[in-house]
Amino acid sequence: MRSVVLRRDARDRPAAPNRRALAGLVRRPGFDYPASMKKRVYNFAAGPATLPYEVLEASAAALLDFQGKGFGIAECSHRGKEFDAVLDEAIARCRTLLGIPDTHDVLFLQGGATQQFAVIPMNFLTGPADYVVSGEWSKKAADVAKGLGGDKIRVIATSEATQFDRLPAPIAPDPAAAYLHICSNETVHGNRFTEWPSHATLVVDASSEIMSRPHPVARTGIIYAGAQKNLGPSGVTLTIVRKDLYDRIPKSVPKILSYKAHADAKSCLNTPPTFGIYVLLETFRWMERQGGLAALEKRNGEKAKAIYDAIDESGGYYKGTVSDKAARSHMNVTFKLPSDELTDKFLKEASAKDMVALKGYRTVGGIRASIYNGMPVEGCQLLATHMKEFAQKNG
Repeated sequence: MRSVVLRRDARDRPAAPNRRALAGLVRRPGFDYPASMKKRVYNFAAGPATLPYEVLEASAAALLDFQGKGFGIAECSHRGKEFDAVLDEAIARCRTLLGIPDTHDVLFLQGGATQQFAVIPMNFLTGPADYVVSGEWSKKAADVAKGLGGDKIRVIATSEATQFDRLPAPIAPDPAAAYLHICSNETVHGNRFTEWPSHATLVVDASSEIMSRPHPVARTGIIYAGAQKNLGPSGVTLTIVRKDLYDRIPKSVPKILSYKAHADAKSCLNTPPTFGIYVLLETFRWMERQGGLAALEKRNGEKAKAIYDAIDESGGYYKGTVSDKAARSHMNVTFKLPSDELTDKFLKEASAKDMVALKGYRTVGGIRASIYNGMPVEGCQLLATHMKEFAQKNG
């Protein structure tokens, strides 16, 4: 890969808004003023999720005309010099933000995190592997792996008996296991590993918290994450793989499902999701402008605190679905109201205040506020205010 010089230039700055088109817009705190719509709501969707407006604006401009070339970024050949430069820069900025060492490759794959549930055991199940089940997604990962590995897949800890209201304990993986798999943040149940456990080959599904804080990449074997929560649109899966693991891949694994084959082809073994990768690049640029992952972690903590304080100060009116406060997610805040009728009323009144997609996952119910990097602080403050006012009126 050719060297990439990371510098702040015109590409790092969001496109200037159309000021004439801004007249009469509803101005919502925490957002730039879009030229194409009357207002921008606070979208608490779990994924695909809200993205920074600067990222959307710059990506939309590139979709129409990439660097003044007369064609859009989605029209570039994945073998051409234009996209190759985008790919190189995206990889380089991702490495810088996460502090990824040379021992690991950065891959942009397809199929979502769900496909990785199968591809990981196909590539690396050289013996028994240990799984921790802390919620909906880690349970699905273990179930898929069992279909491929049978008794080789061992669930060594689970909190399913308490509806995943806490992290499983104790976690005592076999040091000789082929790998230890965890989901670091459970989108559905709203719990997270504040500290990732240790193992010689730690495999982490970080889909719903990737790049929301610094991650200990150097001591992991694999990190994988669907992009549609913190990084960009659906269709891209960021995967970070330690290179020494490639020796484990059986020759029987088809190239399209081999991590090494994708690494050798720099994520271009087949046609990659070119526009999605470009949006990731704009997101990486935006993250750098925010001060990096440590700054984002601080802001995300403030956002989560505003909502959790509203829960904790409600006198029991709101009940968080995670009983262990130390395990509360900073990305997906989940709680319940006294009844389904009140939940429906809460959602309707929140929508009238331009807060949308707050309904909890179907297996949990209640409320789920997904507050990824792209959610402004003001959105969480508005939700907390709504919670307090709603409890006072309906308590």
